[in-house]
Amino acid sequence: MGYLLRVSLGLLSLESIGYLALAAIGTRCNPAIGYVALPAVGIRSLASIGYVAPATIDIRSVVSIGCLDAAAIDVRSVMSIGCLAAVAIVVRYAASIGFRSLASVPLLSLFSHSLTPRYVF
Repeated sequence: MGYLLRVSLGLLSLESIGYLALAAIGTRCNPAIGYVALPAVGIRSLASIGYVAPATIDIRSVVSIGCLDAAAIDVRSVMSIGCLAAVAIVVRYAASIGFRSLASVPLLSLFSHSLTPRYVF
């Protein structure tokens, strides 16, 4: 069945079958006590089948209590089929208490070509 490679190391799970590559990488908690930063980054899935490469990437939460800011960024889907590329980015919550600003962008969709079909993610 082509090349088969699968690795599971708790925080890392990677599977590759021939031209099909699936990756799921998660860093649940990475504390740094200096500026007191707690990031949690998760790459849900990354599939590559020839020229067809859909990806789902989630940055669950990035919390930094040095400048007192918190952000949760969710890149829901990145699809690339030949010349077709579509990106859907969601910034769920971004707060900065240092400058006392609060930003929330519900949905930002970017499409590479104007003549390509539009996708809803």
